[in-house]
Amino acid sequence: MQTQGPSRRALFRGQFLTKPVAVIGDACLAEAGIVCRSCGDVCPASAISFRPRIGLPPQAIVNEAACTGCGECIAACPGATIVLGAARGGDAA
Repeated sequence: MQTQGPSRRALFRGQFLTKPVAVIGDACLAEAGIVCRSCGDVCPASAISFRPRIGLPPQAIVNEAACTGCGECIAACPGATIVLGAARGGDAA
């Protein structure tokens, strides 16, 4: 199940205990064997890198320490699989 991002009301009220970061869902195009680097191309903080995999397109990985939570990657994702969520405590590598 995909993690839901915070509501606008929660963001407005500052109800985040941790900073919001990009969370890439399981429906990422790379998981379907499609090469896509749209999220990494638009990230102004260069917080999204791509882990090479044998026989599959590279997997998008979010460096939570570098992610600013700006949301640029959300708009750029053609599969609409990126949401803002709470940091999990480090790089998801």
